[in-house]
Parts: sequence; structure tokens; C-alpha cells
Amino acid sequence: MDEGQKRFVEKTLKDIQNGCSVTIVAHGDSITAGFAVRRGFPSFWREMLQIKYPDARIELINSGISGDTTIDGLARLDWSVLSYEPDLVSINFGINDCVMGLGLDEFELNLVQMVRRIRAGPGSEILLLSSQPLETPPYDRLVQDYYQAVRRVASEMDVGFVDVYGAWMERVRQGTPLSSLIIPGLDHPNEAGYKIIAEELMKLF
Repeated sequence: MDEGQKRFVEKTLKDIQNGCSVTIVAHGDSITAGFAVRRGFPSFWREMLQIKYPDARIELINSGISGDTTIDGLARLDWSVLSYEPDLVSINFGINDCVMGLGLDEFELNLVQMVRRIRAGPGSEILLLSSQPLETPPYDRLVQDYYQAVRRVASEMDVGFVDVYGAWMERVRQGTPLSSLIIPGLDHPNEAGYKIIAEELMKLF
């Protein structure tokens, strides 16, 4: 995690440290929704924040919907995100866009539009997230182009980027089998996998 990323959550962090009320919206697809698990990363993230900052009043809204692409995410941005006037928004799309064949240019443009509309509305702080490695090699290779696109948009739009893929690969290099973090046959994180995403987000807090 690049230390410079912390500036993208400065205001939210200050409010949390001061015990103010903070609203975070996690916007995304099934990786955000927490497909086929009891708890996804937003649940672990909120718990970790609350443990570290017991006086903070944190509302964390999970606006993830399984199967969504950036087209869907953009279409429902008003009611799924902006209506809550959040202090911070995490945005996590990519796998479905890749699998459904949405072009990289359109994918990037949709992310840019989301960032612009959040800035024009509640002006929330924004974090863009990549997703985890996939166990299916051809899809894993393809999806990495989408993760790079997420990184590019974050850099161009000057918002935070959380390298979920890199965090997982680091664990794999350290000897954790990829299969131990993924629900068998589903290419979705299990709870151990989701914890890694929450831990990576916590590095900013």
C-alpha cells in the first residue's frame, strides 16, 4: 500500500478519529455484495474500523449487487450511492464487465462518470478497488487488464486506489494457497479472502 493513498481518505479519517458520524457506501458487484458468504468485506471493514475507533459512529451501506457491470453501477448511482450523501465511497467493478465483454474504453468511461457524478453531488471521498485473482487462468489474464484500467482511472481522476489483486498475490507468494481464499468453483472470495480486502482498506485508516 502506497502511503500517498492515505490522503484520499483524510477527511473521513479525521471525522472517525473525532467520533463524528460517518457514512460509507460500498458500491459494486457481487464482490462487494458478498456473494454466497455470510459476511463480505464491507462487514469486516466496518467491524475493524469500529474496533480501532470505538467512539466513532460509522454507518456502512453495502450497495453491491451480484452480476452488476459498470453500466448497472452508473444507472443506479443516484439511489444506491448519492442519496446517502456519503463521506466516503468505495467502487469495485470489473469482473462482470470483463466476462460480459464490455470494452475497456467503455469500462473506464463508466468509472470516470461515476467519479464525476459523486464529485458533483455529495463530493464524497472516493476509493477505487481492483478485485481478487481468478482461479480460471484465461479469465485471470483477461481481468487484469480491467484492474489496470481501474488503477489508471484512479490516477487520472486523482482518487484513491486499493490494489486488492496485489494484496491477494502477496499472500499467495507468502505461501497461502489461492484455493484457500476462494469458494470452490465459484471464483468468489470466501470469508478469509474478504478479510484480506478489509485489511487492505484498513491500511488507509
